[in-house]
Formats: sequence, structure tokens, C-alpha cells
Amino acid sequence: MDSYEFSIQAAREAGALLMRLREEEFETLAKGGNPRDVVTSVDVAVNEFIIKEIKKAFPEDAIYSEESGGNMLGEPRLWAIDPIDGSSNFSRGIPHFSICIALLVAGEPEVGAVYNPVTNELFSFKRYGGAFLNGKPIHVSKETDLKDSFVLLHAGRKPELQVWGGHAYTQLLIHAKKTSNLAGSALDMCFVAAGRVEANIYGTASLLDIAAAVGILREAGGVIVNEKGESSGLLGTPQRMIAANSTLMADQIRTLL
Repeated sequence: MDSYEFSIQAAREAGALLMRLREEEFETLAKGGNPRDVVTSVDVAVNEFIIKEIKKAFPEDAIYSEESGGNMLGEPRLWAIDPIDGSSNFSRGIPHFSICIALLVAGEPEVGAVYNPVTNELFSFKRYGGAFLNGKPIHVSKETDLKDSFVLLHAGRKPELQVWGGHAYTQLLIHAKKTSNLAGSALDMCFVAAGRVEANIYGTASLLDIAAAVGILREAGGVIVNEKGESSGLLGTPQRMIAANSTLMADQIRTLL
């Protein structure tokens, strides 16, 4: 099985496991004692399943997991996974979360999948080969004006982001057509890729955790930039960024915020 087909199959199988486990009683914990940073026992089980499948299919490859951390970007072939992106939503029964699996080759997303097992929507990509939703090609929207755009805002949990987040939300309420927060970093980036929204703003996020969504957005024609307008790399450390349908849209948002 090639890497692309593996990412899709592993995401679907992990999704089936997740759906079974969510019907049972599961434990919800706070990472590092922070009640706003949630992890569940289902995250752990799904994480272990995906890692086991990768080791079985690609025993020589390195693995980075959002739940285990580590800086492994120097590895020639690196699988980056997040067993449940949107754990807070999952823990509260909100059906907006996903399983993220991506293969990075020389530090760049090569193939991957983002799967919501509740809606059965599976976003995927092949580098230089396109982005897809359940096998059908997707592309970012062609909207160019912020006033006619739907923008998602993830201000972040950190206290130092509260003032900036309030300012950002106020400006978007004034200047964008619609502003919301769906609280699923990877899925929300995929929504930009699919043309459902024009941009997704992150007060702080680690792109390595959602490398699959990064690959999907790029292949769909979108961009990811930092607050200076520079292309955002796949850092394992949190950074402020904008995922948008175009550089033009990202620049309008940067000017505003």
C-alpha cells in the first residue's frame, strides 16, 4: 500500500475506533493542569492505534504525535499525527473534530488525510497531485473582498492573547460578512480549502500538529502566512498565522489586525 492510500485507510479505521469508544465511558483530563487544554482517554487509544499501524506498514519511518511531542523535523520521512484535533469539542459531544495523519518528506507535507468520522467527511491530499473531499477535487473560493467573506477566528487560550483576540473579533465583526469560531483547527483549515470559508485566523497554533490540513490547503490553492505576511513553516512550536484562500485575502486581514 502506498503512503497516500495508507493515510486514508488509517484515518478511517481510527475513526471507526473513535466512534466505538465514544459510546463508552471515557476519561477527560487537563493537559499540564490547564483546564482549557483537554485530552481524553480516547485520544490516547486512537493515538496508540495509529502509531501501531504506521510502525507495521512503515517500520523505518519516524513518528511525531501531538500527544507525545518532540522535535523531529530533521527526519527524512516523518508521520505527523493528531488522534483528535478538537478534543474539547469531542469531550462535550460537539461533532466538529478530526483525526489528522500526514507524511512529511524532507520536512514538507507529502500526503495525508483529515477525517471527521461523525460527518464521514474525509479530506486528503497528494503533494503536486491535488486536494480532495471524499475523493472529489476541492479548491479554495474565489472571493477577493473581506466584506463578502466568511472568516473563522481562533484567538487562543493564553491570557496574553485576550486583548488581541477581543480586538480581532471586533474588527472582523465590522469588516467581514460573517465571523465565527468552530474550534477545530484542522477541519477549519480544510473548510478554507473546500471554499466553505475564506480564511481561518489562529492566535497561536502548531502547524506540525495539523500538517495534513496544511497540505490540503496548499494543494487546494490556499496560503498560510504569519503576522508579517511570510509563508508559515511547519514548526512544532505555536505561532500566529492566517490560512486564507489567497495572499490578497490574507493581506486584508493582516492590515486589519
